[in-house]
Amino acid sequence: MKIGLISDIHAEPQALRRVLADMPSVDRVWCAGDAVSEYQFCAETVDLLQQVQAQCIQGNHEMVLFRDRHAAYLQRCQAEFAPAMLDVLAQAPVTLEYEEAGARLLMVHASPWKPFEGYVMPRSPHLARFATLPYDFVILGHTHVPMVEQAGHVTVINPGSCSQSRDNDRRGAYAVLDVESRVVTLYRVRLD
Repeated sequence: MKIGLISDIHAEPQALRRVLADMPSVDRVWCAGDAVSEYQFCAETVDLLQQVQAQCIQGNHEMVLFRDRHAAYLQRCQAEFAPAMLDVLAQAPVTLEYEEAGARLLMVHASPWKPFEGYVMPRSPHLARFATLPYDFVILGHTHVPMVEQAGHVTVINPGSCSQSRDNDRRGAYAVLDVESRVVTLYRVRLD
């Protein structure tokens, strides 16, 4: 089984469309949070995610939007968009655990210990802590920096951001995880 991994779209459907068009054939698509921004709900982004039957979790931006931290904006969204459209992300879990082909997977937005705090970056000394987890793969978002790092038996994956990369490469980023072969491939795609 191959899983397309995306994250940190931040309500930019054009970037998501380019990433999905570039993505090789996959069995599933997972989104590691921040599909929208706290002040910008985007029905087009949600529609694209629904078209590929993406499994989404909430990131810090969904938490801010849907947990009444910006009540006035949420009320405007509720007046403008159908409840079913909002519920795709409002009712998404904050973590996803999955088992396939003998591999255990966990998807969280920022970290398994504090889902909405901290930045797990490539080569960070904090990566060693992942080796204690009972998973084969941990998928993160939040940093907008793509990475595949090994921490003991755990492969830590961040597909990067579809729309707002924060490394020296301005292209959109995503990843594909082949669960059976246990191979992760990072991809970049031009957004212009």
